[in-house]
Amino acid sequence: MKKIVLLLLGLLLLLFQHYVLAVQPNTQYFIFIVGILLLGVPHGAADLLVAARNADLCKKIFSKKKFFLVYLGRLVLFAGILFLFPVCGNILFIFFAAYHFGETDLYQFKTNSLVGKIFVISYGLVILSVILLHHFDDVKPIYQLFESGKENQIIINWISLNRYYILSATGILFFIAAFIYFLKNKNLDNNDSGEFLVRFACILFILFNLPMLLGFTFYFVVWHSLLSLNNIVNYLRNKNMISYTIIAKQILLYSLIALAGIAIFGLTGFMFVNKNAVAGYIFLSLAVLTAPHMEIMYNMYGAIRQKRTEALN
Repeated sequence: MKKIVLLLLGLLLLLFQHYVLAVQPNTQYFIFIVGILLLGVPHGAADLLVAARNADLCKKIFSKKKFFLVYLGRLVLFAGILFLFPVCGNILFIFFAAYHFGETDLYQFKTNSLVGKIFVISYGLVILSVILLHHFDDVKPIYQLFESGKENQIIINWISLNRYYILSATGILFFIAAFIYFLKNKNLDNNDSGEFLVRFACILFILFNLPMLLGFTFYFVVWHSLLSLNNIVNYLRNKNMISYTIIAKQILLYSLIALAGIAIFGLTGFMFVNKNAVAGYIFLSLAVLTAPHMEIMYNMYGAIRQKRTEALN
């Protein structure tokens, strides 16, 4: 039901954009930033609680000190890769984000096999390709703000010329992976499979027809972050083990820390020069935060799938 409501909101936004009053670029940036502040960053701010819950389910000793050392270490490592090897770092980020998006949207499916993982990552790649490649003319100015973007102009131009070939390739990969996955998992509920494909088609239709920033805001903030928060709270609240108050305090505290870090990081790189710079540094910050966040969510969804399997057996 939640997903249906969110899709209806996306379709209403699309109708409003095309037939009532087009949302102006400045308003799009405002909606994007507010969405990141209220939902985008907070959806990853419960990582400490989730990691502790993961350790508890695996009957492992959880150490906050070790958690922060590993978490910050991965964050710094990925930031270093982005800084020293920007092309490689961006490719890694695309694949990390694609897998994370796919895993969140497909967590109800058994995806532990190689085919399942290709199914997951190809799903996310199609989503990101529609957002970024179909609207690449809006993405290019953000890349060109950074020195690495200027130095790799040839690669950016090549992507621009071949973006629909790349987009088509991700689509073909997804349909092949989905076909093989469903062929190997004939015991799946046909209703679940059918609903998934309809939802996926609706998401792609919305993202294809919305401007880049509105599309990213709809998918990352409205769809991904809200559904992730819902899954995280349900996971933490299992058997009322953690109160809503503790979860809310945790999310608020680490959201403020993350936002302060983004602001400091942005100030060192002239984040507030113009609106493209603000968007650029927010995207860059989200890329850095994705690396440690993704592993924690991977373990959480693995535990959810295992618990569901045990309940069915």
